Order: sequence, then structure tokens, then C-alpha cells
Amino acid sequence: MTCAEWLRKYTTVFREVDIGEAGDEAMALLCHALRLNKAAMLSQLERTLTGSELTLLEGMTERRLRREPAAYITGEKEFYGLSLFVDPRVLIPRPETETLVEAAIEFQRSRALRNRRRMLAADVGTGCGAIAIALAANIPEAHLYAVDISPAALEVAVINVHCHGLGKRITLVQGNLLEQINQKMDLIVANLPYIRSVELAGLQPEIYLHEPILALDGGDRGTEIIETMLSQALNKMASDSALLLEIGAGQEERLGQIIRDILPGSDVALVKDLAGINRCMRITNVA
Repeated sequence: MTCAEWLRKYTTVFREVDIGEAGDEAMALLCHALRLNKAAMLSQLERTLTGSELTLLEGMTERRLRREPAAYITGEKEFYGLSLFVDPRVLIPRPETETLVEAAIEFQRSRALRNRRRMLAADVGTGCGAIAIALAANIPEAHLYAVDISPAALEVAVINVHCHGLGKRITLVQGNLLEQINQKMDLIVANLPYIRSVELAGLQPEIYLHEPILALDGGDRGTEIIETMLSQALNKMASDSALLLEIGAGQEERLGQIIRDILPGSDVALVKDLAGINRCMRITNVA
């Protein structure tokens, strides 16, 4: 069987069991098994797979058909152009979270015109370290505190921080939200759980059965953890700072009211993701 034949077969198999983006999923497994990037793989589609390669691919496809995410099978996920190690200790980074990174970089560009001192930033709920690493890679004047309540998640973040050579610019902190942050931050970025508890069982099996519930469950309202962090934020923000939140679809009205109550006088703006959903709340001018 050639690579092209294997791709056609398993794209069809994955599509028949409602695995989304079936062709991309099959390609990701094939690339990982052959230790090739996509560009190299596309140049070798007529290559005949060996018996050992087919055996490896069989095991990987069986796992995927049991709805284990491809990122956990391959142990890697791309985020903002960076390759990250992931496993079931951490949530898999989503493309929509890149909206948060873009908003943070844009804020720092505007801030740099007014203030040339280095940036202190906190990535709250860092998981595998995706946001902190993306920001450090794109904002060379930033020092980041990457915070997570889960020691297991921070074990994964350590791997990624050091793989990208950012150990001197990212400090990993185990703690609950902003409790362990003892300096005023120029930027706080948070991708916290925002799914209502009652909705978890209705998620795709890849998510509900395999990803850490701690990183998904936002409580009865879906916004409870975000609300707790907002209540901590006032005393953690420097002048000319911003707080950026990833939010779920339709949560902007409720969170907007909470922000007005907790951080009165602040300015709130919404940033849409590529699907046109309000994905990020940008809070500035916090008194």
C-alpha cells in the first residue's frame, strides 16, 4: 500500500465515523509515523509503506477510532507556528486561542510606543505553556509568569518552555489564578475554563473522554473561574496595562456586567476570532 492509498482509505474511514477534518487527521498520523513534515510527505505519496510502518499506523488509527485526539497520539500540536508537546495532562491548544495571542501582541505594540520599559505579563491557566511561549517568542522585551493550578500541567509546560529555549524569560508558577503573582502586571492573559458543567457530557468524545476536565469545567454558569480571577485582578495590574480573556460564545454580556461591577470605569472591547465569534475580551484603563 502506498502513502496515497493509505491516506485515501483512512480519510474515508475517519469521515464515516464523523471525525472532523478527516483528511488532515489521516495526514497527521501518517506524517508522525514516517517522521516527515507535511511538505516532505506530499513529495513521497507514491512511496510504498513497509510492514513495520503499516503496523505502527494500525495501532495509531485504532486509538484515533476510539476517539483519542490525534495530538495525544502524536504527542504534538502546532500553535501560532510553534510545535508543542502535549499529552492528556493538558488541554490541546485550539486555533481560536491564537486570537488571544494576536490581541496581546497588538496591545504590546501600542504600549511600546508609549512606554519602553520591559513588559511583565502573566499567562493564567497556562496548560502546556502555549500562550506564554507564543508571547515570549513574539515579544522579546517581555518576561512572563505562566501560572497553572495543576502541577501535572506544569510538568508539560516545563518541557515546552525549555524546548523553545525560553527558560530565562518564562517563570512557571503553581497556584490558583493570580494568588501567587506578587508584582503588578502590564498584561494578564487568561484562557480559563468557560464551559458550563452541565454541557460537558455533550462535548465531542475526543474532548469529554480524554482532555482534562479541570481545564474545561467553568462551573454552573461557565464563568465562575473567570469571575474569581477578575476579583483578584485589580491589585495585580500596573498602570497602562491590559487584561485579555478568552470567552465562550455568548458569554460577553454576562462578563461585561461583571467587569463593570468589579472593575468600574475600565474599558472593555471585544475581539472576534476567524469564525466571527466574540472570542476575546480586552479590558484596559483599570483604576
